[in-house]
Amino acid sequence: MKIGIGSQNKAKVSAVQAAFSILQQTGSAEFKDRLLFVKTDTQTSISEMPLSQYELMQGALERALFTYNNFSKPDFAIGLEGGVYMDKTHNAVFLQSWAYAFNGSRGYFGSSAALPLPDKITDALFGQGRELSAVIDTLSGKKDVRSHEGTFGILTQNIITRGQSFETAIIAAMTPFFNPVFY
Repeated sequence: MKIGIGSQNKAKVSAVQAAFSILQQTGSAEFKDRLLFVKTDTQTSISEMPLSQYELMQGALERALFTYNNFSKPDFAIGLEGGVYMDKTHNAVFLQSWAYAFNGSRGYFGSSAALPLPDKITDALFGQGRELSAVIDTLSGKKDVRSHEGTFGILTQNIITRGQSFETAIIAAMTPFFNPVFY
């Protein structure tokens, strides 16, 4: 089974590989096949730093469709997008990961848990217009956090890493494919 990954980011690629390893244990016949992972850079119409649920979902969708259409039509194309959204009703800002899984005829969204962001991060994002990757690198004193534990990992002390947040989103998006009794 060929899995197209709409990213070259280490954390995202590892998350797809880990999620499909888990899916192979579901008992679904199609997931018993040998897995071949192919990855590609993608393009989207959203901003570099998604700041709404619409952009998070749209980015995941566009990355999956780009991967499917430009990468030899894999059995599943996975698009991933991580970012921030503001819930104005509750005056809260959250970090969340989204996935879109597409098999050529149908596709589904899935998301991770939403992690509340501290004021020092939201002020930098919304007040100063900085990108999350630069902000978390500065606050953590590390470089390229987004390719490793991510903001999820820094804030949760690695209880939930960026990769694990994407794993959850991927499994959620793939659920209708491996559990067709309910879908």
